[in-house]
Amino acid sequence: MIRAFELAVAQLGDPRLRAVIWQSLGLSLLLQIAIAALAWWAMQRYAHVGSGWLDTTIHWLGGAAVVVLSLILFPASFGIVVSIFLERIADIVESKHYPELGPARGIPVWTGIWTGLVFLVAVIALNLVMLPLYIVALFVAGLGAVLFYALNGWLAARMYYEQVALRRMSPADVKAWRKANVWPLWLTGIVTVFLGTIPVLNLIVPVLGTAAMVHVAQTLRPPFRSPATRG
Repeated sequence: MIRAFELAVAQLGDPRLRAVIWQSLGLSLLLQIAIAALAWWAMQRYAHVGSGWLDTTIHWLGGAAVVVLSLILFPASFGIVVSIFLERIADIVESKHYPELGPARGIPVWTGIWTGLVFLVAVIALNLVMLPLYIVALFVAGLGAVLFYALNGWLAARMYYEQVALRRMSPADVKAWRKANVWPLWLTGIVTVFLGTIPVLNLIVPVLGTAAMVHVAQTLRPPFRSPATRG
């Protein structure tokens, strides 16, 4: 998994990949601004109790809350960016490192976008459900971060791997391989989400994460099949 990210970082200088990086960077930035603006609007619109000084205090605290909410919900933007650029990123990585694979069958654009939207909704919904636990976890050193990275890492791993693997495999095979390789995929997702919480670097994480997942997909062990189901 570490090697996968090393290869992904090393290829960032590829002119073909650089073009995709600039495009995904712009979209990632717009989505991050949109998430922050939405969180700020919600805070200004609904955080009122009718007391001047208390409302002012709430709005000041709301500024910090917007930063926190933006950070929590930012992984939700990954799915949209990846769904748009995944095919190009994966093709570039495979053409350099795995030319023996040949052209991928690919997935329909709308299938990729739909997967990205489902991921977006899942991340927002699950993180909002987990928000009370995140708040409680603030009183236990490191627990909030563990919960955040574990949950979002699992979601990111599933979305990234499925979109990469569906280019060459059937949905049933993708599911079987994913179940047989839970830990390496989950760790890849956790690293991807962690990088996504680092300012500036987070803007190219969709490209970096996709490239790394292409490499990880080539190292996974095949699912176990009983003799009765082989062939």
